[in-house]
Amino acid sequence: MQELMQSKATLARLFWLVAFAAMTLAPLAASRAGASKIVLDDLTFTLGAAIYRIPHLELEGASLSAADLADLFKGDEKAVDGKLARFSAKSLRIPALTSETNVGGLVERSAYRDIDAADIVSGRVAVLRAAGAEQTVEKPAGGSLRYLWGPSLAKGLELRQLAHLALAKGLDPQEPAKPLVDEESVESLKIEDKAERVTTTAGRIAIKGVSGRPLPSPAAQLRDRLERFDPEKPEADPALLKDVIAAAASFDVSSIEVLDLAATGKGAPADSPFTIKIGRIAANGVASAIVGDFAVEDVSLAASDGGRLSLKRFGLRDAHLSSFADKPVPWLGHIEAKGLEGDLPDARMSETSRMKFSLAGIEADFADFREIAPTKLSARMDGLAIDLAARGEAPSTAQFLALGYRDLDLSASLAGEWREKTQEAVFAPLRIEGKDMGVAKLNVTFGGVSGAAFSPLAIVSKAALLASSLKSAELTLDGGGLVERTLALEAKTTRKPIEKLRADYARTAAQAVTAILGGGEKARKIADAVAAYVTKPKRLQVRLLSEKGVNALDAMVKKPGEILESVEVEAVADR
Repeated sequence: MQELMQSKATLARLFWLVAFAAMTLAPLAASRAGASKIVLDDLTFTLGAAIYRIPHLELEGASLSAADLADLFKGDEKAVDGKLARFSAKSLRIPALTSETNVGGLVERSAYRDIDAADIVSGRVAVLRAAGAEQTVEKPAGGSLRYLWGPSLAKGLELRQLAHLALAKGLDPQEPAKPLVDEESVESLKIEDKAERVTTTAGRIAIKGVSGRPLPSPAAQLRDRLERFDPEKPEADPALLKDVIAAAASFDVSSIEVLDLAATGKGAPADSPFTIKIGRIAANGVASAIVGDFAVEDVSLAASDGGRLSLKRFGLRDAHLSSFADKPVPWLGHIEAKGLEGDLPDARMSETSRMKFSLAGIEADFADFREIAPTKLSARMDGLAIDLAARGEAPSTAQFLALGYRDLDLSASLAGEWREKTQEAVFAPLRIEGKDMGVAKLNVTFGGVSGAAFSPLAIVSKAALLASSLKSAELTLDGGGLVERTLALEAKTTRKPIEKLRADYARTAAQAVTAILGGGEKARKIADAVAAYVTKPKRLQVRLLSEKGVNALDAMVKKPGEILESVEVEAVADR
């Protein structure tokens, strides 16, 4: 993906180099310059660490003379900006352009074909086209990358802002981003990595509405750090992620879209290929390192070992990229995944064992962030289905298979909110549902939760949480599919009447609850309700309420029975 995103500035950088060559070398064409046309042949020039060669260049209808063009880049940033503001031309044509860079043993060679620019007015290029390009990168440690770019198009390139980015250093993070390019697209891209034996291809790549401000650190240095970064040793450059995000914050983009992305390579065993395909990657409303909307669609993976994964959609909204580097919880407004399916081998069990699963969807919304976390959230998971039979005789699935579950089908939801006015944290409800099992719902309210619980200082947040107290908790069980299947299996195994087993289970459950909760009157109330639910598993409700609240210290030093006797208890089962 790093290589793909480099396309963002490909044409802008290309035109900048072409403009530099045309203007600084214009005096060489004095003998062939007509009234409105400047022609240059066999040009070679150096810019930074790169050597550029242009066999032929034509600039037509230029507003400045050859002498003026030669001085275009002389002087400070303000002087260059003023000259670019006066620069106009009807067209610029370059049939071929090549470059070569060698920095620290990293050799990069590029070749562009049929470059045409039209309608340059006051330093703004209306249209820039290139028929295609080829780029190779040879790494110092061996291995190489080869890029093949298809036809490219850019509209509305602002040379004055490009010069500002090239000549200035980003000292003011509040400097407003100004337009760089209205629209840029590349029809195709192919990347070949022979060392890793991976080939990556992409269809159309399109970017619109790019604005920018000077980067806080030089782009060349940042790129070099990215090239040397080892994901297995992130401690070698701990500031890299933060610096990459700071660089991203220097650009605003209306939209980015990449279509038909695919990667194919050799896996293990070596003669068995793997393939990754992505139908579409898109981002909209990117500004100040905040992504308004991001989506990855139609993802599929065919692994070398025969495993298969697919995902219909993954999406984010209002993602603050800086929080990924400096916050314990990333600041996101929304996250979702839909249409996940998997069929993977499970060699730990047997050659025929498979892990088959699917997920209809999972999504979460977060709001009102305070310091380290959101103060309001909601989440849900729909249709997590796990094929138990496909795993064979795995210990983790044997009991469920014995109960008659060929697969597990689970759904869940959660909602929570911190209420500053009342200093309460409410989770209502946590809901878990299993197909042919039943539904469990839990509502919990904590009191005395101050804003210090969201402090970035761990010692402060932990102290605040310890000072909070449990004010109420309500558990509801609806349905008894799991209970009924457990009784049926026991009856089949022991050959005892199911009603006798039901009575035995009810009595045992009541005794266990009473023993755990201390044997008091309120413990017996809960035990009676649990026994009634086992006898007739329709609905069970247990509610604990404490006006004062039960704090963490109480929970640590008091016995369950003592705590239970200090709260109000309601326990009811449908009979």
